[in-house]
Amino acid sequence: MFAKIQGAHIAAIHTAVPQQEIRIEDELEYYGGSLKKAERAKSMIGTDRRRVAFPGQTASDLCQAAATELFAAHPEEKQRIDALIFVTQSPDFDQPATACTLQHRLGLPQSCATFDVNQGCAGYVYGLWLAGTMVASGSCGSVLLLVGDAPYRPRDLRNRIMAPIFGDAGSATLIKRDVNAPPLIFSIGTDGAGFAHIIQPGGRARVPFSEKFENNRAFFEDIQGADGYPWRLCDTYMDGAAVFNFTLRVIPEHIREFLERSGADAAAIDYFVLHQANRQIISEIARKAGLPLEKTPSETFSRYGNLSSASIPASLCDLFGQSGSTGRRKIMLCGYGIGLTWASCLWEAANCACAPVLSVPAPDSESASPEAQVKFWCKYIQGERNET
Repeated sequence: MFAKIQGAHIAAIHTAVPQQEIRIEDELEYYGGSLKKAERAKSMIGTDRRRVAFPGQTASDLCQAAATELFAAHPEEKQRIDALIFVTQSPDFDQPATACTLQHRLGLPQSCATFDVNQGCAGYVYGLWLAGTMVASGSCGSVLLLVGDAPYRPRDLRNRIMAPIFGDAGSATLIKRDVNAPPLIFSIGTDGAGFAHIIQPGGRARVPFSEKFENNRAFFEDIQGADGYPWRLCDTYMDGAAVFNFTLRVIPEHIREFLERSGADAAAIDYFVLHQANRQIISEIARKAGLPLEKTPSETFSRYGNLSSASIPASLCDLFGQSGSTGRRKIMLCGYGIGLTWASCLWEAANCACAPVLSVPAPDSESASPEAQVKFWCKYIQGERNET
């Protein structure tokens, strides 16, 4: 899919991460107690730290924190929001859409349309495409795009493919109608043959939980993977080698074709902001696509880990947050991952307001804990509805 959208302006971007930082040195037991092995892992991965959500802190909480900060900086915009899009793989509930709860929590107008989008590391660009299309069509004057991920359950620290790499974050982006804005150019693709390379197999319609409690043990028991690490059906599984091969086979060629079709001069682009999968993948994509490394940042991964769908807005806030604005720059955004999917956007940024990445403390209420939430919903269903 190739599209050029006229009349949509990316006006502001804010990103939030948990205050909780975990370092490889904190987990020496998973490297056999060897600092040398931990240092080797740090060198291979390209980071020694990641930001991890506190118990009871969800992707929607981090997006809410980013949006609250955005509206504090632009208070006149809150009542102008016509639609809220929440892009995530970790909604608060299977139903209703978490976007509905965020409309209420953020105090947005009841005339606001809301919906969730289940998308991963390409999700931010997907969200920009959707929001830009809605604004450019004239159906919306302003769209609030919330993009972020945090897992339902703590990642298994024994699994050194997933645990040392992935962090948690949420973002808020304001897209407004502006007939004078330069066009946003998009290219999006999918190869569903690789759907099983990154997947959470258990717990939904295809592999449902059983009504018999004892039959559900298989979802939570360790499965020894071909890679030597433990996996569970109820958690995200990733075939790291297959994902790596897909990325280096598809994404550099996609970038070259996109630049050629859009008529863009790669030398005139100020930044190529890629999904921050890890430093090795970023540098290999840049090398194969012929992108200058000095224009292809990877520092966000080094600071926070792989933030999934929120890695691109976090990178933009890292790049421009201290100055407060993008200024006028040509930027290419490119996300890729689960699905398998990929999505790119050419953006002539025109003074988009950006803030430094916000660190969010642990929830200050015990009612946010998973245990307290179980008790709350049991009482709610029983008719005890004094709490809100």
